[in-house]
Amino acid sequence: MLKMSPSTPDFSTLASALLPSFQASLESVAPSSPSFEVFHTIPSSSTLPSSGKQPKTLHVLDSSFNPPTLAHLRIALSALRSNAPEPQRLLLLLATQNADKAPKPAAFEQRLVMMALFAQDILNEYHTAGKPSTVENALGVDVGITKKPYFHDKAISIEESRYYADARTGEQPQQVHLLGFDSLIRLLDTKYYPPAHTLEPVSALFKWHRIRVTRRTEDDDKWGSKAQQDQYWEALAKGDREMEGGKKEWAERIEMVEGEGEAISSTRVREFAGKCEWENVAKLVSHSVIGWIESEGLYRAKKENE
Repeated sequence: MLKMSPSTPDFSTLASALLPSFQASLESVAPSSPSFEVFHTIPSSSTLPSSGKQPKTLHVLDSSFNPPTLAHLRIALSALRSNAPEPQRLLLLLATQNADKAPKPAAFEQRLVMMALFAQDILNEYHTAGKPSTVENALGVDVGITKKPYFHDKAISIEESRYYADARTGEQPQQVHLLGFDSLIRLLDTKYYPPAHTLEPVSALFKWHRIRVTRRTEDDDKWGSKAQQDQYWEALAKGDREMEGGKKEWAERIEMVEGEGEAISSTRVREFAGKCEWENVAKLVSHSVIGWIESEGLYRAKKENE
């Protein structure tokens, strides 16, 4: 389990201050508001545009974060420790509209708090076992929301916000969207793209950006073996999806990487937390996140008289 560094604020102090701020920010989101907004940055000294630290690579970890888990942490750290162009930056992105999932059981403001705490845990781990921090590679982690439910629209909304654009040149960072193998399946499933039900809308994502896919581990047999997961990518590379609008050159912009550790699902975390099985929860989420889940009673099963 991750340990907080001595310089890290106590999770309850940080989170208690953030909760009303996030509630107010969410309440101010209107139909006319931008489709992408950054609500919080860690450390605050790296906040854009004042810091002037525009990234060359923007890793985008898009999830329901209900709650963030150690699987999310491994995906993020693996990407940040890759050889992507520096400076790198990480965006934890929450969609307020989701193509598959309704917004329950944790409210959006609670998820944003957990994402902020999780961002600090990522930084702690990154600086403990990762690259030495310098002015050039100083890492910032943003917590943001989008109204868009689909990956290609999210990428466009981030670009159009110009939040990460270089103020002098206008240059935008390359986005690297961090997906699990199950999310790759959804990305390339034509049922999500009516009315034509082709993959043509996805071309907007692959034109400029990349996908980094973490294979599901062998103990998660729902998605098959490493070879079976790679066959899905190979079918795209061979042009087998072209009748559906999938371009074989997209495969060149998809990196398949190994998963680490046991399979973890947010559902399991919620089940254990609902039964107050904190030893089991501690095996699946980071230090600050479990502290907030327990202190707020998130996912606790309600009794009949409640």
